[in-house]
Amino acid sequence: MGMAPPASAATVYVSDECTSSGNARCMTLFYNSQAGAIFASSCFISNRNLDNFSGNYGEGTTYVYVFDARDLITNNLGYCSNGSGSGQPVKNNAAAGSNSLSSNTVRIYYNSGHAGPYQSFAPGSIKNLNSTLKNQNASQELV
Repeated sequence: MGMAPPASAATVYVSDECTSSGNARCMTLFYNSQAGAIFASSCFISNRNLDNFSGNYGEGTTYVYVFDARDLITNNLGYCSNGSGSGQPVKNNAAAGSNSLSSNTVRIYYNSGHAGPYQSFAPGSIKNLNSTLKNQNASQELV
């Protein structure tokens, strides 16, 4: 009787160069919508194109994007904090976004592969996702 190879656990990708290098110029997705005058919730931070917020990326590694608590100020209007959403997948779980990139607009798409309806975040913008994309987000593209 042959044995199947052990299943490998997914590599959890919390964020990239944005937090590991202290770089504040990134796109931030928030788990919660704006509350009062500021955005504060668990969040996901990145500065690259992402074809699918959960899926296979390079060399067969599976990355699962998760919200996590981060001590990072974004545009002085929002911050990543402990609380609801920490540990949840980013795909189909974002409610707001903030673009701190200096020269790129970021589009958040409904579908994977940068397809379907999208919402643009110009440099310096912070806002709730529209009703089409709130909790229906699958990819992001820097344009």
